[in-house]
Amino acid sequence: MEDIEERIKKIEEEIRKTPYHKGTEHYVGLLRARIARLKDELQIKKGSGGGGGGLPADRRGFAVRKTGDATVVLVGPPSVGKSTLINQLSSAASRVGSYDFTTTQVIPGMMEYKGAKIQILDVPGLISGAAQGKGRGREVISVARVADLLILMVDINTRHLLYRLKEELYQAGIRLEEAKPNVLVSQKDTGGIKVVVTARLTRISPEIIAGVAKEFKLRNGEIIVREDISLDQLIDCFSANRVYLPYLMVANKADQLSLKEAEETKDRLLCISAQKGIGLEELKEKIWTKLGLLRVYLKSKDKGIDFSSPLILREGDTLNTILEKITLPSQELIKSAKIYGPGAKFPGQEVNLNFKPKDEEVVSFV
Repeated sequence: MEDIEERIKKIEEEIRKTPYHKGTEHYVGLLRARIARLKDELQIKKGSGGGGGGLPADRRGFAVRKTGDATVVLVGPPSVGKSTLINQLSSAASRVGSYDFTTTQVIPGMMEYKGAKIQILDVPGLISGAAQGKGRGREVISVARVADLLILMVDINTRHLLYRLKEELYQAGIRLEEAKPNVLVSQKDTGGIKVVVTARLTRISPEIIAGVAKEFKLRNGEIIVREDISLDQLIDCFSANRVYLPYLMVANKADQLSLKEAEETKDRLLCISAQKGIGLEELKEKIWTKLGLLRVYLKSKDKGIDFSSPLILREGDTLNTILEKITLPSQELIKSAKIYGPGAKFPGQEVNLNFKPKDEEVVSFV
């Protein structure tokens, strides 16, 4: 590991010494790709820290099974009120204290909202250097990576740390509110590297794309690029540890803000008071929206509509998704459904199983 870290430092120094211009961009691009590949190797050797069974006893609290309809992870510096918030939102019993690192393991809680069960995980505070493992950062990040939504949480006195939090997550391969680049990489047995570009490239060239591919040990394969990507996005396509997650920014202890400060802050992040319950309903609604959750009610001839127990889907799910969740008589013969609600052109419209329902749709399988 020390050898890899030393190689990374030498390459970083080489990049600092190299003036960046048109003539050196290919060379610098390959050096940056090499660093990314070495960091991938380093992470694999060090381990993600999230496995559980092979961990020391004091680290097994980081092995948490995902459950419910979605998982939200609270990420932030120590002592900003994450434990108080999870206790308010869910059935968790996370220890609360006014000193750093009150939470030393993952505390799971379950928030029920609009019929959905949303798992919320409280993890130890994330500090500077977490991406390199400082302050149990590697274990915390391993939990963050499996989230469906991250809440970046500070308080009104640590708002300046939001940029640092995002940078730590970026260094750990977590891309916030970014779409995965529209690039398809396929490996082949022979033929070398073939680059197919279907969009106008303004930031990198096909030569750089082929060079980065070879830097990541791809000797034979096809790379199809369907959008104008940057070098960083290209490197992400080859790196093994990239995840793309939605997020919310939350500032706790809003009751200590002046009216002017609250007004200036509201467009950038959601201000709450976990202790006094201020802003928590708005936070729940934002969590629901960011997760892209929706409710579907089943209608049957015998039982009518049960509005108390909706099926929870994600935006983009189809009626086929519902059939995967439930069991009906002669289910294999079902080819269509009738819908009632916001997605129907008229009540009882018949649609095929590829139809994507909207929130509070009523569905009756034909």
